[in-house]
Amino acid sequence: MTQAACPGAPVRFAFAVVLSKEEAFEACSALCGAERELLRAERPVEAARLAAMFEVIEGRLAAG
Repeated sequence: MTQAACPGAPVRFAFAVVLSKEEAFEACSALCGAERELLRAERPVEAARLAAMFEVIEGRLAAG
């Protein structure tokens, strides 16, 4: 039985996620857009979390 067939089943993620540069840039773009919308909606805590995720991805791009 797959996880999709078992609502409430624990979710398991891979140890690492590998993105192409294009996928990483798209993720950064989406995070920036979502952060802006959250700030407009006066949700600074959530916006800060997305900004932190952006920094992680951006940092890995710069290192790679």
